[in-house]
Amino acid sequence: MLTKRTADIAVATVLLAIGIAQLVGGYTMDRLEHRNIHPSSFPGLVPIILGAAMAGMALMLIVGQMRAPRQAGSPAEDFGREELVRLAIVGALCLFYALVLVGNVHFWLASSLFVAVFTAIFEPGEGRSVRARALRFAGIAVFAIAIGWAISTLFETGFLVRLP
Repeated sequence: MLTKRTADIAVATVLLAIGIAQLVGGYTMDRLEHRNIHPSSFPGLVPIILGAAMAGMALMLIVGQMRAPRQAGSPAEDFGREELVRLAIVGALCLFYALVLVGNVHFWLASSLFVAVFTAIFEPGEGRSVRARALRFAGIAVFAIAIGWAISTLFETGFLVRLP
């Protein structure tokens, strides 16, 4: 049976590889000196920072899981059917966002829809009254719109990226 510890180490290893690849890719990007761009503002700077952060976090997760005491046979350590279903839902949502929403609707709307659906699915809300659930969904909608706007604004004005 797959344990949460094994799954954490496997995912962290994949994220470590992606982080290192992103760091190397950002470092090997053109510097654009021929366009009189200052060396500290070359296009690969953000990917380098994000790749280093991702690799660092992945390393911390791997080291933390390796140092944690083993609890063999503990039911809390088993990676069961519910976790696999949640993982499949996350994967499907991410693929739907990347392959269907982005490029077909405005970026802020795509991001807002993704955040809203993700939050509505994964935030616990069982056992609440109808009024409490309605307030929860209204809060999720406001939160999602704010996040979609913030992401779009950051990329358009902060990183000067033209979004679809």
